[in-house]
Amino acid sequence: MHIKKFLNVVICIICVSAFTSCGSNDDDQLPIASGISNQNEAAEADAMLSQGRAYEAAKKNSKALSTYKAIFKQYPQTNSAAEAKYAQARILDQQGDLLKAFDAYQDVIARFPSSPHYAAAISRQETVAHAAANGVIQNSFLGMKTSIGPENIEKMLGNVRDNAPRAISAPKAQYAIARVWQRNGNANKAIAAYQRIALDYPNSGNAPEALYQQGEILTLKAKRGNQNTAHVDRAREIYSELIRLYPSHSRATDARKRLATLRVQDVQRSYETAEFYRKKGQSKAALFYYRELLRKVKSGSYHDLAKQRITDLGG
Repeated sequence: MHIKKFLNVVICIICVSAFTSCGSNDDDQLPIASGISNQNEAAEADAMLSQGRAYEAAKKNSKALSTYKAIFKQYPQTNSAAEAKYAQARILDQQGDLLKAFDAYQDVIARFPSSPHYAAAISRQETVAHAAANGVIQNSFLGMKTSIGPENIEKMLGNVRDNAPRAISAPKAQYAIARVWQRNGNANKAIAAYQRIALDYPNSGNAPEALYQQGEILTLKAKRGNQNTAHVDRAREIYSELIRLYPSHSRATDARKRLATLRVQDVQRSYETAEFYRKKGQSKAALFYYRELLRKVKSGSYHDLAKQRITDLGG
């Protein structure tokens, strides 16, 4: 009998503990709103929403914003919270406070996927992110403008991409990320961003351009650096891949031209290296590069010059 009473007490303690732990919520990790709430909360949220709209109609946007924020914080599971958050985003957008508007639109998208304003929030957020990517945007109702750092732009565009991963906006956002890093001179991050397009969105309209830009970056790196043959070889592979995958695309034509240019530069580099060693009196090394040149081309001015040099050196 004592054992049975003891077990009943233990079970009660466990149940109470489970109930209290499940009842605690971190305000910073609110779940997706279901729109389900008790009647009192819904009524109070509705009343506050009406008050907020009245403030907005009276052009008292500061009070309207405060009211909308309070609804979202106090009654996050109500339908009024979704309406309030979208209204907040819309006011901030209209005031030109685009960065805060972007975050408010993100709340609508992440927390209220069944909201009738979901599509509008997706569309407007995309517009704001691309405005940031394209340069300087107004970011406060005072009309002041600021340049947004590439890390923040990448985060904004990443939200646009991930909010609708199967929409046409996704590869477009990823391409914009790559362009931002390319404009900022970060070749490695730009190439990585372009590569993601090839992997995740190979059938998108951005894929051929993404491949081409990778080749351009690598070619430029080789030109500005120490003529790193690894960069040139990788660029050649990428241009060839572009031609193979998208043979009728306009960038395939450009890639063929780039490959032809790289071949000429490669031959020229071999000839110049051979000439360097010849002038230094290192005939063995010079002959190596002259013969290498002949393996690369079967005709042309460099071919003829190399052939004559081999004869002159007794090779």
